[in-house]
Amino acid sequence: MKRYILQLLAGIMLFTLAACSDDDLGPSIFDTSERDRTEVDLWLLENFVKPYNIEIVYKWEDSQTGLGYNLTPPEEGKAWELARALKTMWVEPYVEEGGKTFFNRISPKQVVFIGSARYNDDGSFTQGASDSEHQIVLYAVNNFSESDSARLKKYMSSIHGAFAIVAVLTQEFPKEYESISGGYVEQWKNVKAQEAYDAGFITPYAMSEPNIDVAEMVATMLSCSREEWDALLQKPATDEAKKMLEDKFDMILNYYQEVWNLDLYSLQDRAEKAVQKVLHGTNE
Repeated sequence: MKRYILQLLAGIMLFTLAACSDDDLGPSIFDTSERDRTEVDLWLLENFVKPYNIEIVYKWEDSQTGLGYNLTPPEEGKAWELARALKTMWVEPYVEEGGKTFFNRISPKQVVFIGSARYNDDGSFTQGASDSEHQIVLYAVNNFSESDSARLKKYMSSIHGAFAIVAVLTQEFPKEYESISGGYVEQWKNVKAQEAYDAGFITPYAMSEPNIDVAEMVATMLSCSREEWDALLQKPATDEAKKMLEDKFDMILNYYQEVWNLDLYSLQDRAEKAVQKVLHGTNE
């Protein structure tokens, strides 16, 4: 727990330094000096670094990827494909719905692309991770395809979740949320999906702690259509568990509206349309 708190505090400090206003971003926290850059580097500079102070890292050192994993860098072409897709699916919906000030304040400031998958001890692999709220790591970039709907949504789920974590750390979420379902456990990996639903949680990972619970609700909701989300809220086997999910989601909707002036349903609609745009090859 102490390590987790220290990570969050460190992230808040970096995030505060990186935050900027809509009218004046100030100097970028990343290198924008004139030097030898590829076409991809120049595109990232103009579309992520300069307007939003977000660095897309696809040429990396071991210290940025997590020690203990056998990982490879992404191909430059694949990195550019994914970056263009993220601009469409991530940047544009959030800026259009919440405004540039909101996006600049809440967005993680570094996204690291890994070419290979990160395999875990249990044989599973990680698609995306956010070890601290100022950095997101996306894996298996060399397998990226704009026509792979499942992969697109998994990438976006990681990003939506990181956004939600920063939001609740920046403006505290109501404590009453924790008592709606309770039941937070350390061994959430041993919980099956239906068991999580029946305990009033949207995923097993949501059972790990309250802030993750909120983030998983938001990430799951924004990664699917309104119809798919409504169906997920009906997954619990009991009316009591269904009400827990509904009550928690109502609190999340109110929080985003009152604190951030953001309509999550409207953002969900924009996000879904953006994914379809990428799938049909109509993004830039």
